[in-house]
Amino acid sequence: MTRRAVAVFLIVLAGGAGAQNPPRTVLSKPDLTFAEPFSKVAGLRELSDGRVVLSDRLEQTVSILSLATGDITPVGRQGQGPGEYTMPGALFAWPGDSSLLFDLGGFRGLAIAPTGAVGRTVDLQSPGGLPIMPQGVDQQGRVYARPPALFQGPDSRTDSVAIVRFATGGSTDTVAWMKTVGAGGSVVAFRSSGGGGAPSVRMTPYAPEDGWAVAPDGRIALVRAGEYRVEWIQPDGRHVTGPRLSHTPVKIGKAEKEEWADQMSGAVMMMRTPQGSRTMRPPRPNIDDQTWPDAKPPFVANGIRVSPEGELWIPVSQPAGTKTALYDVVDARGQRVRQVVLPEGRRLVGLGKSTLYAVKRDADDLEWLERYRR
Repeated sequence: MTRRAVAVFLIVLAGGAGAQNPPRTVLSKPDLTFAEPFSKVAGLRELSDGRVVLSDRLEQTVSILSLATGDITPVGRQGQGPGEYTMPGALFAWPGDSSLLFDLGGFRGLAIAPTGAVGRTVDLQSPGGLPIMPQGVDQQGRVYARPPALFQGPDSRTDSVAIVRFATGGSTDTVAWMKTVGAGGSVVAFRSSGGGGAPSVRMTPYAPEDGWAVAPDGRIALVRAGEYRVEWIQPDGRHVTGPRLSHTPVKIGKAEKEEWADQMSGAVMMMRTPQGSRTMRPPRPNIDDQTWPDAKPPFVANGIRVSPEGELWIPVSQPAGTKTALYDVVDARGQRVRQVVLPEGRRLVGLGKSTLYAVKRDADDLEWLERYRR
């Protein structure tokens, strides 16, 4: 073997070992904490000057915050007219350092300028008239979503769903396919009883579904659950598939089942009625009525994010009772470059440039916003 071949061989070995044994960063102390609490942070987006736009689902408010000064500027108001929202949800980066607010109550988007002014309304309906729930927006303002799949026929079976890109001119195209099992761990499937009665409800806890997210440049990250790896789809359609990522399977015991049921019953739902908005909590599912896999999927599919720098953050599944969230950070090659551990009791709500935003819930169920340097 030549000296050059030996050198290449060693580089490959070193790269593989690094991918399986990445450095781990344990966040400990925030560099800033906002002075006022929130009820339920639904969306957060960092502006170029370091301020953040934040939506509170329970308070039904949108604000621009300066963590450095403690200033808070209200954005828009409740309502169904221009510049108004009924149920503020996720926030996405929008061209021109603006933000796109997803108004869940009206299934529409609102463009928010860095000044806090609410601009035009963005239609979030497919050409067929179905509502779009955006999961990503690129720097060109194109919206990415899964088509609605809640209502299924009694005998229907689906092992994959499309990821669709909606352009501002009304054109749509399918840009990727992801594998799905049942209705997913946090989604309820309503199936017709066939006899005209009320539909039955079925849940699929810890379903091994693929996850996905969109980078600012339009790249799409598919996180495969069957063999834990990341597949990037480039804007030109090319695929970059990373190696398998090692993980320790989390076996599902009684504690994991009870924790899942607690999470389902602890979710706060907002409902719009002619009399106004109200909150409600769903009943606690009976764990004996569910079909359980042997182990959790390697990751939590609905928590995957892409940082402004283009790195993929994947929340790793952990045993019941674990109080610290763990993230695999993956680069554009699909390689895991590091892991990040959040402080105990924190929930990740946003990623900025070299920053991370998390909330800590106190004994009064109030959420305190913290910023960390990552």
